Amino acid sequence: MIEFLTLTPLWALLLIPVLGAAFFVSLVDRPPLMKWASFLCRIFAVLLLIFALCRPFWVRKSDDLHLVYLLDASESVEATALREALQEIEKANSRLTADDSWSLFLFGETAKAMTPEEVETFVVECEKGQADAAFRSASDLEGALSEIRLAFPANKARRVVVFSDGAVEGNLDRVMAQLKDEQTDLRFRKMPGRTEPEAAIEEFEALTSVAFEGELTRLRVRIMANKTMKANLRILHRGVAVAEKGVELVAGKTTVENVDVEMVTAGESVWEAELVPEEDHFAINNKAALTISVRGRPRVLVIHDESEKMRAAARSLREQGIELDLRGARGLPDSLRGMLAFDGIVLADVPATSLRPEQMRWLNDYVTKFGGGLVMLGSENSFGIGGYYRTPVEDVLPLVSRFEKEKEKPSLAMVLVIDKSGSMSGEPIVMARQAARATAELLSGRDQIAVLGFDSQPQLICDLTMASAQAQIASAIDSLEAGGGTDLQPAMVQAREILEGASAKIKHVIAMTDGQTEPANLVELSQEMADAGMTVSTVALGGGAAGGLLSEMADAGRGRYYEAAEAQEVPQIFTRETMQASRSAIKEDLYASAPVTDHPMMAGYESVEFPFVLGYVMTRAKPTAQVLLAAESGDPLLAVGRFGLGTGVAFTADLTERWGGEWLAWEGFGSFWAQILRGSLKKDNSVGLGAKGEVANGRWQVEVLRNDEAGRPLGAVEWDAEVFDENGKSRPVELQEVGLGRYFASVEIGDAQRLAMRLTDSVHGNSKTLQWAASYPAEYRLKQELPVQIATTIPFESAKIREGYQEVRVRRSALPWFGFGALLFLMAGLVLRRI
Repeated sequence: MIEFLTLTPLWALLLIPVLGAAFFVSLVDRPPLMKWASFLCRIFAVLLLIFALCRPFWVRKSDDLHLVYLLDASESVEATALREALQEIEKANSRLTADDSWSLFLFGETAKAMTPEEVETFVVECEKGQADAAFRSASDLEGALSEIRLAFPANKARRVVVFSDGAVEGNLDRVMAQLKDEQTDLRFRKMPGRTEPEAAIEEFEALTSVAFEGELTRLRVRIMANKTMKANLRILHRGVAVAEKGVELVAGKTTVENVDVEMVTAGESVWEAELVPEEDHFAINNKAALTISVRGRPRVLVIHDESEKMRAAARSLREQGIELDLRGARGLPDSLRGMLAFDGIVLADVPATSLRPEQMRWLNDYVTKFGGGLVMLGSENSFGIGGYYRTPVEDVLPLVSRFEKEKEKPSLAMVLVIDKSGSMSGEPIVMARQAARATAELLSGRDQIAVLGFDSQPQLICDLTMASAQAQIASAIDSLEAGGGTDLQPAMVQAREILEGASAKIKHVIAMTDGQTEPANLVELSQEMADAGMTVSTVALGGGAAGGLLSEMADAGRGRYYEAAEAQEVPQIFTRETMQASRSAIKEDLYASAPVTDHPMMAGYESVEFPFVLGYVMTRAKPTAQVLLAAESGDPLLAVGRFGLGTGVAFTADLTERWGGEWLAWEGFGSFWAQILRGSLKKDNSVGLGAKGEVANGRWQVEVLRNDEAGRPLGAVEWDAEVFDENGKSRPVELQEVGLGRYFASVEIGDAQRLAMRLTDSVHGNSKTLQWAASYPAEYRLKQELPVQIATTIPFESAKIREGYQEVRVRRSALPWFGFGALLFLMAGLVLRRI
């Protein structure tokens, strides 16, 4: 079969007609037969020359095969296994043809070409302990496969047979793709690993990479052994053992040990785990290390409606190294930037009505987007009873305000009297509908609710209905539309009539308006309703509402008066008032505090008898929350949850004398709550700063992405960056801008075993710390899993060594034949013309 490398010269075939024309005008006087024969010879000569310019090749298929045997000679493989591999190779080679060929390589840290005799010598050296330790200290399969690609001769099929235990290193995806592109077949034979008793640290990690000074941090060590044995585990800091414990290792199973250590000094803190097993072969896999960035004293903001009641708790926490800023109900910063100045915020006793909607949204962002810690303590102004139901704040707390109302609690009949005059158009009427729906959701199935809208005349939106009929109530509320004047008195009369027909123990009215209304006898009516066992609370929306009249109505009706500056505050007022009126959200008695879940925040307190609480707010845990303490009734007392980048903590009792007097008297109060706070606080300020690193060619290469709060790339950032090694030595790092918002740094690793890089945006203050630690090579790991690229490879069988590979197409140049043919035809043409 003939193939041409190029067809471009075929354009020269257009010269054939020119030669034909020359034939007809030729003056050569020869017999016609001789003349025609000469002409055809020249045509054939020209055709062969043109085809020769196309670079012709003879093509044939060949099943000649070249084999490369690649033997793993690293420490994880018994030296005797190499002899077994040589026997397999000898069997396979016996089935090769005379035209086949093969070569043999050992691989460890590098790949070495060897003969079987040299391999036998290597095995003997291994058995005597004289083999090259550096060569056996790694098993770089990627490098070996890349190197042996050059060992294949041309015009032969290519096959690689890898003998290994699978404990290999390198990026196999890339080199396997190269082998596939080069039509190199790969086969694999699993070699047995070492059988001596061995124990190893599989993983050593801290549950947080950043901690505060004084914080108790949990370190987790995963250990494995191939034989059941005892071992000692030590945790070292600055070369001194700070913790030690005995562990029982079970053959083939991973043992997880948690050790809690205190971060004693600020800075880059290096911790080491050291395993001392009863029996062991390799020492290199018995040590591991990590670095934790330790910050100084944390700064925490505490908000309490009566801040002086928190002084005892604040004093104990300050003694634990926490800087507390204790403020009143209006002390929450009026901007997100102001909140970010604190590592944590505690809402100890502040109702939702004291916070603007923007502040609640900022608190949500503070937790989810900026990694802040938010803690809510129990009080009459907390959780649902404080108006936080379905707010952005409740979204970042581990507990929700809805709970199963106890059967012995009295039933409630509630009438919502809502202004629907023309001034309520737009957002006010939308917020009013939302408030009414939330109110209905908070009621128990035994409670009842009615909704009255009013302008000049009252309109019954929803008659008194059992609160369990949520869909029916919500549908009726959605029909509330704004339009008309404002007259509250007829609506209040109708509300009284509705409640007079109710059988509930508690009867309550919430009336809301944003305008002025005729006083009529509204105050007297509220007094009459109170005398009849009903209570009246009022809400004034906006500065144009009849605040004075509404306040008098609430006083006469033995209820509460609220002012809402914005329509967005109405839902929080309604939900708070609903839970206040239902009298079911608070339990006051003596309740034990029982531990529920093992959690790093509870480290060191697993067997402690916690103080009693004298009361708490009833709540329910979210599915993703972890309840740490609970009352004997099962109600949550202390819970924690992750929300976005930050942490939310809820304690349904308080830390004042009212419900937390027993806690304040407990000798462990300060240390325990300092630990809870430190576990929830904002650990770093890396929002908008992303970084990742990888090791290549002996350097730690770090790519940094910098965005502003809106997610836009930031260019020309002034970086303050430095890298620390395990000895605490630091050196500056230069970052180069390689794109808009993209920066690059490269650090030489040298002899360092651990590095920590601290990146700080000098202008905006954002910072991030990256860690790198050199792990021991893969062949020293006990838990060996074949890389997926190897596991899916066809197993090697010596009896089928010449099966299953693709034949190659062998090319041989045909140019001399075409050139010689052209010369013969040209000479024949000359002879026919002259003789």
